[in-house]
Amino acid sequence: MNGSCFRYTISVQWDHVVPGFPYISETGTLSPESCIFAQCLNIAALLLGCCVYIRHRQVLQWQTERGRDLVGRKIIVATMCCGILACFGLDILANFQEARVVAAHMVGAMTCFSAGTLYFCLQTYLSYKMVPAVNGTIIVYVRAVLSALTLILTIATIVPGYISMSEFQGNDYKKWLPVDGGWDWHVASTICEWILAIVYCAFLLTFVPEFRLINFEDPVVTVS
Repeated sequence: MNGSCFRYTISVQWDHVVPGFPYISETGTLSPESCIFAQCLNIAALLLGCCVYIRHRQVLQWQTERGRDLVGRKIIVATMCCGILACFGLDILANFQEARVVAAHMVGAMTCFSAGTLYFCLQTYLSYKMVPAVNGTIIVYVRAVLSALTLILTIATIVPGYISMSEFQGNDYKKWLPVDGGWDWHVASTICEWILAIVYCAFLLTFVPEFRLINFEDPVVTVS
């Protein structure tokens, strides 16, 4: 989020966007902020991929030891695939900026949001099954609320955004003004997107207590 605020400041300072409520991607469309946008999201996609893998191994270990009769392995694998797909979508939207390759950027964004929402829902289901071995009931409720919010906010970002673009009559959507048409829908969509990003971060932070239960060992390297 600090990186997003930093890019927003640069975008406004260089007059690439107007102050107000631009989309997150619009604050990383043109140089130099596009370089920061791509680099930050590339690192984020890598770290998120590591988190998805670690969480997968944790759930898999629980399923092997205690939850064999509670959750099938196919659901666990499907959950991991959704997480990896969301990370891949994040990487795509980071490297294909909206102003240059809009089709690839939108595919990446839709992949990230849809797969990410499904991943959160599946993780909430797994958390419910893992009570009380790995997590408590409270964390299940928290993740259920956050999952519902991701679904609602994703729809609330896409639908008003589509309506606003159909009503836009200006010359540059990155400098959207009230006189350009569709302003209210545009602001509603962008606000929902920023809140959605915060909810994503909040959901991922709920894994911290459970990750603390994991012990890592150095890999064994042999030379043949």
